[in-house]
Amino acid sequence: MRVYLRDPALFFRWLEKNGFAYAVLRGYRNMGECPARGGKEDMDVLLEDRAAEAVARSFRGVPKRLGIKCDLYSVTTGHGADFVGGAYFPAALAGAILERRVRWEDAFFVPCDRDLYVSLLYHLAYQKAEACRADATDPFAFRAYKRYGFVKELAQRLGRPYDLSLFDMHRLLAEEGFAIDPDTAARYLQNQFKHLFKSRFFALLLAARHPGELNLFVLRAKAVRRGFRQTMLDEIARHYTLLAVKEIPWLTRLTRAKYMRGNKWRWGGWPVVAVAVFDPAPRWRSAEERDKEHPLVFNSRQFFKRELRDRIVREGRLYHKDNALHSTDNEAEAVGHLDLFFTPQEERSIYARAAALRAALTSPAFTPGE
Repeated sequence: MRVYLRDPALFFRWLEKNGFAYAVLRGYRNMGECPARGGKEDMDVLLEDRAAEAVARSFRGVPKRLGIKCDLYSVTTGHGADFVGGAYFPAALAGAILERRVRWEDAFFVPCDRDLYVSLLYHLAYQKAEACRADATDPFAFRAYKRYGFVKELAQRLGRPYDLSLFDMHRLLAEEGFAIDPDTAARYLQNQFKHLFKSRFFALLLAARHPGELNLFVLRAKAVRRGFRQTMLDEIARHYTLLAVKEIPWLTRLTRAKYMRGNKWRWGGWPVVAVAVFDPAPRWRSAEERDKEHPLVFNSRQFFKRELRDRIVREGRLYHKDNALHSTDNEAEAVGHLDLFFTPQEERSIYARAAALRAALTSPAFTPGE
């Protein structure tokens, strides 16, 4: 929930007068920052659930140019203060922040140092990823983050590390019991791809978490019109387990296809059939292979499509640039695109089928460093 505050101090006094617990997470004086009225900088505040509706009623009338931008988040979902369709933090972390909060310079409440450190790692690793200038595996890239100095001082007070890769942050969060869950990861990925943002960290994370690989193919209009629909489905089924096959309605093609990776559909036509698949035994590519081409394609099995494309061009007498089918690079990209073509219920069914297939696997998951 976003509101614009004429005076944050008055807002905090109002919350306290009404008995509402809150904590300023980022973007305000406790971090040496002072956002201006009508400016782009914002502050982030965690609220107890019952405060959200009361704040919406009382503080939504201030014009943008006259107020300081303030993003508000509730402890649990469904109170009008969600983040990307869900709670901002795991409930246990959010509850701990409000329970252990401390007053900063007798002015307003903030998380205690321990909870602030953990909450910053969660925000940076999962909600920002590479957008915070950190790298999936290089800990020193994090020094380019605008609040690196603040994080370093906080970590030093706690005796915790501060030169961190995104995987380092993930490991620290996992030790605290706050590793991102699959549903939240799916929401974040789908939001990233709607904003045309691709995270190497999320791609590596999902590949490394579980054995097998979920992926997504789309069959394109020109080859389907020439009669190759079943040929393509049969060939995909030779290499993968089919989880779902769905015709893509005309309106969905028009409104959603532009958000899918490879969204220049000139050669081969629009995507007309979506095919969700699972590979129980991926052929994991080495770092050396990925450095040569397609760095985010971890499983070489999908390269079967090159021969299939050439065959369809020959047999269908298509233009040599016509691309008969397209696929996402990896599981993270597939998850990020599923909601373009499948309903939430269909998505849940795809995940459930993939989980059932994974339960029987003993093959290793992808190892990012190899």
